[in-house]
Amino acid sequence: MVPLNLFRTVFRNVLMRSHAAKYAACVVLACAAAVVVALPVFGQTTGTVTLIGAGDIARCDLTYDEQTAQLIGNILGSVSTPYRVITLGDNAYPSGTNNNFANCYDNYKLDGSFSTYNASRKAWWGQFKAQTMPSLGNHEYLNSTNPSTQSKPYFDYFSGAVPFKGPTAPVPNTTDNPGLIRGDPGSGDAKGYYSYNLGSWHIVVLNSNCDYVSCDSTSSQADWLRNDLASHPAKCTLAYMHHPLYATGTGGLEPRVKPLWQILYDNGADVILNGHDHRYERLARIDPNDNKDLTNGMRPIIAGTGGDPGTGTTATNEPNSEIKIFGTAGVLKMDLSDGYYSWAFIATDGTANGKVIDSTAAPADPKFGAENPPNSTTPPGTEACHGAPGSTDTTPPTLTGIAPADGATGVAVKTNAEATFSEAMDSSTINGSTFTLVKQGTTTPISATVTYDPTTKKATLTPSSALEAGVIYTATVKGGTGDVKDLAGNALATDTAWSFTTRRKPHH
Repeated sequence: MVPLNLFRTVFRNVLMRSHAAKYAACVVLACAAAVVVALPVFGQTTGTVTLIGAGDIARCDLTYDEQTAQLIGNILGSVSTPYRVITLGDNAYPSGTNNNFANCYDNYKLDGSFSTYNASRKAWWGQFKAQTMPSLGNHEYLNSTNPSTQSKPYFDYFSGAVPFKGPTAPVPNTTDNPGLIRGDPGSGDAKGYYSYNLGSWHIVVLNSNCDYVSCDSTSSQADWLRNDLASHPAKCTLAYMHHPLYATGTGGLEPRVKPLWQILYDNGADVILNGHDHRYERLARIDPNDNKDLTNGMRPIIAGTGGDPGTGTTATNEPNSEIKIFGTAGVLKMDLSDGYYSWAFIATDGTANGKVIDSTAAPADPKFGAENPPNSTTPPGTEACHGAPGSTDTTPPTLTGIAPADGATGVAVKTNAEATFSEAMDSSTINGSTFTLVKQGTTTPISATVTYDPTTKKATLTPSSALEAGVIYTATVKGGTGDVKDLAGNALATDTAWSFTTRRKPHH
């Protein structure tokens, strides 16, 4: 065993979504020196940051997870980049119980003593808990058939709640970023999805257990994802969730996550990481319909290799599969830089730092084409990030709903004017100049605040004070070249106006 160099470590547990967040992390392994790193402010061009991890991890009856944990510790002991350890679901086998997390993912007893569970282990994934950004797999929901307790050990373990010991994982835990909020699996409104920033990258963690949290396009998770991506614009975006949408074979696929893929694709996401299938597999850049798309496609990588790598077959029914590796435990290392990224699948082979058996630098199969365009300035051995897909939409938007209704009478003096559009709109074009409310007999718009909700595609005009009683008001949404436009730049064809009359004051 290598003696530990003891460093002073500082860890400030702040919300990862804060743009001003600066903090440090420490990893200590019995076979690796401690490492202290400072994480950069989001949006700064600070060079490379690192994600390292895998899915399908901890079993008390196998030792692959000990090998991958030891490998992570050794790799992190030799890197100087800011980092996070990630899990791609199915963290603790066989059923994600309290004991599975304490005894297998971690290494202590739940008898009140927190004494070591297995003194023969050299390493375990729980040693990285203070630096881990986890995700939920289906085994996290197998601890109970009671919806009130399903998946609870996962949330309690990573939040350091009773009966577990600390530390906590640095996962956001707020109503608008509910990484460690369970929600209600019984109603289909489970939570556990969240986002964080690392270097110049925005990273999204989704809950793909669609039996417990709805994954459809109108779900709370989908609405959260749209708002999160709109609120955190970034040149480079990576997402991870347990279940793949596409992979070799059919048994491990989850087609219900396709709406989430579509939202990610529409917002220019670059990489999607998965577990669930017990193997390593890399796909070409694809769109949500599994069409190869080297311009705007997302790169799926599956690494269900953290502790139960499976045996698998050599089936080739996935047309965009570039490489498949079966029966091999290992970890995925993602180096994320300003405008580009690289990956390496590092297998456990008995050596301290493992063996790289797939990476960005590996020669591409000619049938998949060049991954970076000709004359690219992207550094060798990396792939470039891309923006959201360009739109070929030439259809002008229309109004599909207004409020109050045209010609309405008896409208409350404390009311808002609303306009709902046929498609997503450019919010910067919806303001107090393009959406107005004018009192009859005047030409100057009343004082009001105008907002736009991208989820409902609705613009709302809120008067600064109550309207006058018994008066006709005309609301106008302005069209034409310089006015309200959709995301493709198509303008509302013409001005759209409607009028309503406020309620008269009662006579006494």
